[in-house]
Amino acid sequence: MSWLKHKMGRSKAAHTRPPLPPLESRLYDWTGDLRDSRKYSEGLLDQLTLPGEMSALAYEPGMGYLAVGTTCGTVHVFGSPSVRFIITLRPPVRVKHLLFKSDTYLLICVDEKDNLSIYDLSRKDPHASAVHSLPRSGSTPDVPLRVGIHSARNTVLCAEVTSGHSHLFLGLADGTVEVYDLERFCSAPYRIPNLWWNEEEILRRSNVPNAPSRLHIPLIIDIQTHPRDLNILLLCYEGGAILFSLRDSSALRTYQLRLLPGAPGPCADDPLEVIWSERLCSATSVAWHPEGEMFAMGHENGAISFWRIKDEDKPVMVRTLDNVDIERPVPPDEIPKHSLGPREPIFKLAWSGFPAQGWYEYGAQAASAWRGSTATSDPKADAASRVQTAASGTVLTVMGGTAAAQSSACLTVYQLPPLPTSSVFSGAGGEPAARQRQELHDALLPEQVTVYKLSSTVEDFCLLPKINPHYHGTFDPYGVVILVGPDPSLPAIAAQSTHRGLEAYSFPPQRGIGTYQRLHLPLPLMLAGRGTVLGCRVATVPLQQYRRLTQHAEHDAVGSIKQDEPMGGLARPNVKGGALQHALAIARQGRPRFLVTWHLDGTVRFHDISPHLLLLGDEDPRRGPILTMPFPAPLPHLTVRVRQCIMHPTMIGAPALEPIQRFPMQLQIANVYVAWEALECAIELSTGHVVHMALGGGSFATGAANTSLSQAMENVHIDQGTPDCSVPEFTPMDAISDMSSLGFQPNTVMCLLPGRATVSALSDVGLFATAYGGILVVADCHTQDIVVRSGTGHADYFSRQLGAQDERLIKAEAHSEIMWLTFTVCRTANDPMLALRLIVGRANGFVTVWSFERTSLESWMGFRADSVMLPSGHAGHPCVYAQVLGPTGAPAMATETSMQRASVEQEAIQVSDNLQDFYLLLVVFDRGAVLLDQVTGARISHTEFPDAVVSAEVVDRQGIKVLLALSSNSIFVVSLPRMDTVHRVQRHVPPSQEVVSSMPHASIDTLGDLVELTDGHQIRVWTTFATMPHGERPSLFLFTPRTLPLHPSEGAGGYIASVTGWLGSSAGQSLSYGAQIDSVLAGSRRPKAPSLPARMTLEQETLVTPPKVTPMPDAPGAESSGKAAATGEGGRQRSWFDAYQRQLTSLTSSSARSQAQLNMQLLHKRDELLANLDESMSTLERGAKDLFKQTRNAALKAAARDKLESYM
Repeated sequence: MSWLKHKMGRSKAAHTRPPLPPLESRLYDWTGDLRDSRKYSEGLLDQLTLPGEMSALAYEPGMGYLAVGTTCGTVHVFGSPSVRFIITLRPPVRVKHLLFKSDTYLLICVDEKDNLSIYDLSRKDPHASAVHSLPRSGSTPDVPLRVGIHSARNTVLCAEVTSGHSHLFLGLADGTVEVYDLERFCSAPYRIPNLWWNEEEILRRSNVPNAPSRLHIPLIIDIQTHPRDLNILLLCYEGGAILFSLRDSSALRTYQLRLLPGAPGPCADDPLEVIWSERLCSATSVAWHPEGEMFAMGHENGAISFWRIKDEDKPVMVRTLDNVDIERPVPPDEIPKHSLGPREPIFKLAWSGFPAQGWYEYGAQAASAWRGSTATSDPKADAASRVQTAASGTVLTVMGGTAAAQSSACLTVYQLPPLPTSSVFSGAGGEPAARQRQELHDALLPEQVTVYKLSSTVEDFCLLPKINPHYHGTFDPYGVVILVGPDPSLPAIAAQSTHRGLEAYSFPPQRGIGTYQRLHLPLPLMLAGRGTVLGCRVATVPLQQYRRLTQHAEHDAVGSIKQDEPMGGLARPNVKGGALQHALAIARQGRPRFLVTWHLDGTVRFHDISPHLLLLGDEDPRRGPILTMPFPAPLPHLTVRVRQCIMHPTMIGAPALEPIQRFPMQLQIANVYVAWEALECAIELSTGHVVHMALGGGSFATGAANTSLSQAMENVHIDQGTPDCSVPEFTPMDAISDMSSLGFQPNTVMCLLPGRATVSALSDVGLFATAYGGILVVADCHTQDIVVRSGTGHADYFSRQLGAQDERLIKAEAHSEIMWLTFTVCRTANDPMLALRLIVGRANGFVTVWSFERTSLESWMGFRADSVMLPSGHAGHPCVYAQVLGPTGAPAMATETSMQRASVEQEAIQVSDNLQDFYLLLVVFDRGAVLLDQVTGARISHTEFPDAVVSAEVVDRQGIKVLLALSSNSIFVVSLPRMDTVHRVQRHVPPSQEVVSSMPHASIDTLGDLVELTDGHQIRVWTTFATMPHGERPSLFLFTPRTLPLHPSEGAGGYIASVTGWLGSSAGQSLSYGAQIDSVLAGSRRPKAPSLPARMTLEQETLVTPPKVTPMPDAPGAESSGKAAATGEGGRQRSWFDAYQRQLTSLTSSSARSQAQLNMQLLHKRDELLANLDESMSTLERGAKDLFKQTRNAALKAAARDKLESYM
């Protein structure tokens, strides 16, 4: 050990170094221009989470918007990756229903107080833009205009809107249906009474057992418009369904499910007296078949009945999720003796159709067959083939109906064959009707059943159609968004955001194998439910590491739901305090930064939160710069799933992981530490375990080399009195890691302390330090070895062998617990050698400096090098920030460059003579801060805070540095190194948001932006320099419509009506079926349409600031000076403009008169053409009516003739 003693002695000896100059000559003012208090102002950049819990869903396929309502009265609308805006209801109460009307771009919100708020997505609210100009506003600059409000006369239970006409149906708690005009924004006189009163009265007069009382008010459950006839409504009540005609104001048919005696029903093990009695099945939901010939009705007992609209007496089929034909009576001996128990109700049904194969797809398929190719590698072609396969039938989606013994965390999908084609001349009764009924029954037997396995109970779902808004939003969907409840397998925390979450999957499932893929969701929707944020940290990332981390990011997928399905809206940069032309320069002043979040489901996610995401985009020749990336930009390829690593089958049985694997609910992430230079992270669990991860692309040794030194280190641990424990301190995870793949891969699991650590730190050289009370452990994650173990009551091996003054240090350390740790490369007052240090601070103010040196065998050794006692006024106060600063105020980090400098100096065994190479220790407590010279030297300056500080950071803006300290209601700006208070920024609460929590958790980056995590697990991004040029929330252009298909009921008349309406004629109104329904619902006294602002427009001219007019140059030889020269120049400029204006007027006056005459002639010609077109349309309508009458009479005569021939 002589050489080792020599090395230790060299490091701890006091080397000869000239004394440092006085502080006045070594230090200068680092704050500079940032002393100006006008530069500081709080500004809200974004809120990344949803307030409250989700309560409603809706999707608009025309422009591609997904709307989510919350219990806090906010509606969050998501479009393209960079388009996201918030609508706050007035008053802000729980959102109950959300609906879109795609043809007029309306968003309809029904809140808990039964108030209707109608917003026009094609028009911008000027009031919201004015409010957004405030720096502390939480509003979105471009939100749609609220064009209508209405208060329902009773509780709204359901609502129905269609793009075929302009009226909204509201089902109220008294069983009636109220109609609202969405074109005139007023109540319509049309009203549907409670049609189920008569049905219940019939039951009561017939003395049916369990008939409802006369005091019972039948509730209306759902309203659905016939997919091919706007005149027909299907009204679902508690007892059944009624087919209603709007034109005739009468009920056409009534559908009520009665299970006959002997029918097993959904629960076959019911008592015999129940089975052998007639049972009424209450209805819960309905869904139309896309062709409109049938509909499905869900029931409270878990049954699904299928009805043909022409047969109201008997359903075609009644089934559960598992059994078919449960309505048919069977003999007593054939009734099943056991079942899965009672079933939950059928909460929701959706019957989806798909478009038929077009000529383009048919040609492509024929060409492929002609070439003899049977497979293709094009993903779009594969998707098209899946759609063609699905187009041959329909898909029925069922929510609910699971038995008590089954999990309700599922969504069942039935892929059904197409309905049989019925002949026009088939008989109405007898054998043909029975045969046709059997064919319908067989067509309801699924060809494939797919169950979406989800994380928790399904509470709602919403299909995402490609472009068709008809068929109740279920036609040709490409995805499904599912609302799930709380996950019982995760730890329970008191936060509203954990109550509900969203999951998105591809739809329909692929035929044959029934697979489906998980789709992306916008970031705020991912941070709810299982993704509730437990903690976050923002950090500036070196440029080289930033490029490495983002080079494999899915830029085309993040922020959107599906890559090949466009979402709505456009976003353009919004530069606050500067011009748009300066966006590139402002972006270059920023630095790349990441937001690290850890979540309830045991995942760690990385997000790109760099400033350039709000400033730079793709250049559009017509619209200007357009942002294409969301802010923040998720990086899913870097996501770490700790729960999957711990519960991996390969790791089952590991002694260190057995307590977590036995009780997985205990697995919860406590903290995450990231070494950005080495691209490693240490994930600290609440159980005390630490999972070390490293970015793919390299490998680590699984253990120390079997050498004499490693054996000596093991003997050191035994000699320290460490108790023998059966649980290993390191559990390698090489078996489940693939270092050649992307993302972070597990390296090892460390169990170093007897409990959860109080504080930890991770270095870029693989050393991880953690403390529990007064115990300090430093581990080498690369070699998986213990470097330092202190605080057990015994001196470390090297200190005893050297006989140094460590006994005094050990005695001082034993009196207090460790409060903060930080790694650095620096010099100290008593050890001027540049080396890797670990600064350990304790609650009593005692600070110990540990030094680490790497031996020739690539292993670390550590020893105590120096110590200092902080001023007594800071003892007992929690530390919120500790960092070693260089002579310019920059943090002295343990980077690769600084380690190389230290290695060169240690090998030379010579201290640098540079007197400007010194370091300072900055420690910020909750009530003050102190700055020490040479880390362990004298105090330079200090300051006190009037409020308790929760976070602090040294902010560096173009080389100028200040200290920002954040409290719950203030931001303190402190100069460096003098530490005098420059400014105090008062914090505010965003409008319509939760109050600032008493002790928020915040993380500040080096540019002055901060990320705050409140007590309600809400994440907000703020800036301290709101008055300086920076990027804010983008300016949104929401009106990006696409051509929508006409309603199926319109046919050729709809196309003619659309063309004539575009030309300005009223001839096509009589042909529009929707207009006829509007006239029936609105009545004869329909008010005039209100005047609304113009719709949004986005052009290049509105994006670029017009250039200033350049003054005309003076004539050659002219001389001017002073005020006279300026006056003369301005006079010449005005005279030149006046002359140009007079010349332009004289040249255009005659041409204007000629153009006006030409316009009048063209207008008269247009009127003549429209008059002729009106006559042609009227003639076409009369001809169509005559042709229909003739065809109907011929069909009736042929049918009568065939019937007579059958009798003969």
